[in-house]
Amino acid sequence: MKVLKGCSLVLMSFILFVLLVIFGFAYTVNHVALNPHYIVKVLNDIDFSQAIRETINEQSGNQQMSVELQNALVDTFDQMEPVIKARVGIALEDTYAYLKGKGNTPNLKGTLSDSVMNSQFVADLLDKVDLSQLVSQELKNQNGTGIETGLSDAFQNALVTTIDKLEPSLKKQVAAASDPIFKYLLMQTSSIDLKSILRQTVLSNSFMSEVINNLDFTAVTNDTLNEQLGIAQLPKGIKLSNQQVDRVITALEPSIKAVLTNASGDIADYFLGVKSNFSAEVAFSPALPTLKVVVHDAFMAQLPANLQGLPQADIDNAFDQYYSDYRQTLPTTIEFSSSDLGLDTTNGISKTLTDAQRSLTDARNSIDKTSQDFDNNLKQARNYVGYFRIGFACLIALIVLLIAGIILIYRNVKDSCRNLGIVFFVYGAIGFACVLILKYFVDQAIGKAPTQQAWSNIPGILLRDITSPVQMLSLICLTGGILLIAVSFVYPRIKPAETE
Repeated sequence: MKVLKGCSLVLMSFILFVLLVIFGFAYTVNHVALNPHYIVKVLNDIDFSQAIRETINEQSGNQQMSVELQNALVDTFDQMEPVIKARVGIALEDTYAYLKGKGNTPNLKGTLSDSVMNSQFVADLLDKVDLSQLVSQELKNQNGTGIETGLSDAFQNALVTTIDKLEPSLKKQVAAASDPIFKYLLMQTSSIDLKSILRQTVLSNSFMSEVINNLDFTAVTNDTLNEQLGIAQLPKGIKLSNQQVDRVITALEPSIKAVLTNASGDIADYFLGVKSNFSAEVAFSPALPTLKVVVHDAFMAQLPANLQGLPQADIDNAFDQYYSDYRQTLPTTIEFSSSDLGLDTTNGISKTLTDAQRSLTDARNSIDKTSQDFDNNLKQARNYVGYFRIGFACLIALIVLLIAGIILIYRNVKDSCRNLGIVFFVYGAIGFACVLILKYFVDQAIGKAPTQQAWSNIPGILLRDITSPVQMLSLICLTGGILLIAVSFVYPRIKPAETE
């Protein structure tokens, strides 16, 4: 009978030890993997803005992004990081509540919409960006790499100047343009037309009108006048100087601006590829008085040989006849096309927008698939979590039953405390030692592994938080085992006193 009792106690003690080992792992999983507060704590310990800055600095050699935009991105994430982390924390709480059977399926798209995929986030980002400097730098980068922008230098300068003047309102329009894009990505709308969005916001009539007003027409009009009127080279070898041509351009410029400003909508449509071509006619008559003056000056300065030495009256009559003949060769209007304005972007812009719209559709499908996969994976995970929670409760119950069984077999405090104390002490000592050894070797490996400064503390944080539950459990079992063993020695001495 004593042999059977001894074998039973040994077997139950061994099973109790094994169950304590299993309980240590299960307790760690329950305290870490199934604890949203732990995940939130890890997220709060990560400096994402610093990590983004270091990642950008490593890739700065590619010159994919201007320094200003890099700083703006980092500053924006730095300011919004607490808000984003808080919203992610709420999403994690909802996710774990669902996994534990206490809530509905979390909405991944809603989480994205509340965090970074909204116009307010874009507005906060743009608030720290100098748009005119950013666009200017981007145009320089493209020109430096040989990428054809399709825009003349004059039009590029006008574009940058306009952005600088209209920057506050333009930023609002860019943020407004991002709203339908995000709604499309998050499946809140069924379709998207980037050309229409840009046309109604960023490339509005008022914006294009301002670009026209800031355009330097000297070079543009000079080429047009020479091409259509041959103004620099007059009949009988008379030539106009650059200064004289500029005077004609200056006289014609108000009319050009008025006509092109009225046609700003057509220019914007051409710019976006909505229209395949663009042209506008400008009456030449406002420049005729100035033209006559400069032609007169050039004629007198380059007087034909057959007129030299004649009386001034004869020269004046000769000029009148000369100008009258020349005037009849001039058209009543001159035509400005897209190429005259330095715009040759129809194919490029149209292709870019088409590619962008295709990319948005791909991103939309990816987000939708990820959201569906997220829901399906959560449903499967919910079942596994349910099984785990049931198993965890059963494991605790089984440990309690084994402890009760050992106590019932001994039926005395001394032997029960000694047996249980030894089991808990051995488990606690082995568990605590294993945790310390694991920490030592992992810390050594982490110290040797190359990593970014912003991420360098994360492995240590993860190791500490993952091992802390089993370390604490081992320490409790070790302490409890010592106390139980101590009781097994002390109890027989105090029992007689209690009996008396």
